[in-house]
Amino acid sequence: MKGLEGAAGAVTAITGFEKGSGKTTFLNYALPQVRRAGPVAVFSIGVDGALKARGAGAPSPEIRVEQGDVVMTTDVFARSATASFEILEALPVRSSLGRLFLGRALRGGTVTLVGSEHLSVLAEAIAQVRHMGWAASVLVDGAVSRITQVAALGDLSFAFTARIDRGNLARVAARIRNLSLLASLPVDPGPGEGVLQLDGPLGSAQLAGLPEGLQRLSIEDFTKVFLEPLELERALQRLEISVRREFRLLCFAVTLRDVGRPEFLQAVGESLNDVILFNPYEAAS
Repeated sequence: MKGLEGAAGAVTAITGFEKGSGKTTFLNYALPQVRRAGPVAVFSIGVDGALKARGAGAPSPEIRVEQGDVVMTTDVFARSATASFEILEALPVRSSLGRLFLGRALRGGTVTLVGSEHLSVLAEAIAQVRHMGWAASVLVDGAVSRITQVAALGDLSFAFTARIDRGNLARVAARIRNLSLLASLPVDPGPGEGVLQLDGPLGSAQLAGLPEGLQRLSIEDFTKVFLEPLELERALQRLEISVRREFRLLCFAVTLRDVGRPEFLQAVGESLNDVILFNPYEAAS
């Protein structure tokens, strides 16, 4: 279960660098692995733009749930699902695709996830599921490139998905190295004297405005960093940057096309081998 250690009994977000990165594929792979610890609650962040454009009657990405699993979806998609559900909680907001509710699967099958467009509603739903003991673990299908929004859900781990081909190898490899570097920043919840605590984002303007001679900087968490890879590397050469809140990186789930594993590992750096999960279905077979 490489890449999923620690997901059982916890909240884990699955997000990706771009559309088609394999989030739903990885989610369907992760579900039976995490389910070994008990029923799983599966949520999605917001409403996928393509799903909204196609409407509820068109084919859409589905996940497979088993009896006891909990999902957030709408009445419309629940009726079209092959799984059947009992309503645990009708949510006080509507989605553009129907009325949202938390449902527990009475019969296994497939269903389309629909999330609230308000992160606070999703955070409250996760808290309720954990408080009520409706599920042992929570998996969140995060929207593309919304790691900052994912951070609003509280204490969680995350996995990133990426599809690599020869055209995007250099670009995505640089982003993977950058995210790995951010996720490995030291954690210090209570920095002491001599450490500047920055609230809010760390971008180019904030970096340029730091006091001259500053050596130690504390930021809330790595999702507040908005620096290009080269900027971050240069900043870390002159600054000790720590985070006050940790988000644990489980893995990068990577699917390669026309790129060999040795070439990919050379591009991202061999040191990341332990956090790379190649095509999970290929590995499982």
